[in-house]
Amino acid sequence: MRKSFSGLSPLTALTASIALSALTAVLLGAATASAQSVPSSSGKASAAADEEIARIVGYSMTRGGASSFLETLTDAIGGRITGSPESRATAELILKTLKEAGFADAHFEEYELASVWQHGTATGEVISPVRRALYIGSYGWVPGTPGPIEAPVVDFGAAGEGHVPKPEEVRGAAVIVDLRSSGVSSSYAGTREILARQLGEAGAAAMFIVSDKPDRMVYTSAFGFYPRGPLPVLSIASEDAAFLRRLLAKGTVKVRLDVQNSFAASPGRERNVVAEIAGSDPSEMVLLTAHFDSWDPAQGANDNGAGVATVLEAARVLKALKIRPKHTIRFIFFSGEEQLANGSRAYVEQHKGELDKIRAMINTDSGAQAPLGLQLNGRQDLEAVTKELLKPLVPFGAERTFMDADFDSDHESFMVVGVPAYELKVEHGDYDVRHHTIVDTFERIDPAMLGMHTAVMAVIGYQFANADKRPGPRLSHAEVLELLKRTGLEPLYRLEYPDAKP
Repeated sequence: MRKSFSGLSPLTALTASIALSALTAVLLGAATASAQSVPSSSGKASAAADEEIARIVGYSMTRGGASSFLETLTDAIGGRITGSPESRATAELILKTLKEAGFADAHFEEYELASVWQHGTATGEVISPVRRALYIGSYGWVPGTPGPIEAPVVDFGAAGEGHVPKPEEVRGAAVIVDLRSSGVSSSYAGTREILARQLGEAGAAAMFIVSDKPDRMVYTSAFGFYPRGPLPVLSIASEDAAFLRRLLAKGTVKVRLDVQNSFAASPGRERNVVAEIAGSDPSEMVLLTAHFDSWDPAQGANDNGAGVATVLEAARVLKALKIRPKHTIRFIFFSGEEQLANGSRAYVEQHKGELDKIRAMINTDSGAQAPLGLQLNGRQDLEAVTKELLKPLVPFGAERTFMDADFDSDHESFMVVGVPAYELKVEHGDYDVRHHTIVDTFERIDPAMLGMHTAVMAVIGYQFANADKRPGPRLSHAEVLELLKRTGLEPLYRLEYPDAKP
């Protein structure tokens, strides 16, 4: 996920260990609830459909396939920066796993990456009035320093409307900026992009963004900086920023920075991985999606290894059970999400002739916390049918719908072309603490939650593919613009899609 997770009041989480009696209740509840949903032409699920949903849930919750795959992904490959050898190895691992599961037609779909970035080391220290090491980390797709540099520190303070950096105050300086998320994460990221550009134009040597992570952890992201940021942008631990500010209150402060990021001399290539279960009527399809790229301070376990593992395992479960849906279920594993949803944008462009066939795309990229339901991204017209289709998930507490709208992941690429685009909504939990940090590691992921997410994604795919009618239409461009205005996303849309039609 590219941006910080927007706020959501924590709900009561299910326990990590799911007892056999609880699983039995879920299986019975899923079958009962499915009889109240609307996948069949008669308005009631057949006994065969009830049985299929129960089997899907049972397999998903007991096979352990998602956890096993995630362990291989995180321990054998680790962090997966877009355009890196690790990203390529991940695509190959996903393809191999799909083919071993019987997806003979699973394949790569390549696209051009405008720039390839190499993440170098980043070190910083105060050299005056005292000597002290600083905890810093580089944002993605920003340049390094021209070797070690020395720069005065300037405190810009909080970003805000009308607060623009002045060249005479920031030129040649390392500038501390407070960019605390307002809870509307897409807007926050847009503000970060604009301010970095302003600082670069004003001649600043580097931008220090104060980390909102605890325990001197730093953060990273590339949204707004791809294909090339305007200056070195560094996350600085909040404790270290506070230290610099105490020193600044007493006088001039100077730091030494050495940031060794670099860019390849030419554009690169990236790839998505695509597989599907053909429907008896392949004229329409449902997309289940997750992105596999991540950052490299840790293993990218929660963001978004967990999403990849659950979509992949959902595909394997449906294949193993020989499920034949009415309409095609396509599984897509995107690269390049962390930069600018590059993989999903490329998919939309490469498959623009198929967009009218898509009933819905359901993306998962919010971590392996307890699932709550689906985010509809402001599409009120989708709510009635969606609520019906989610009824089998009542036993999981995952039947709710949310009208939140954001550009926080790959659903954005489908949303802006009018396709009904959903994001799996989950409990907030400690996602923000781990997000894009050094502690996004495998052992912090609950295997039971991976099983539950697998079941939820598989059942959602099954329900949407077998429903008598679509959840809603594909919107026209004018309707998309109206949706973006209503949800407050139009300014970010104009920033990300400068060449889009008015």
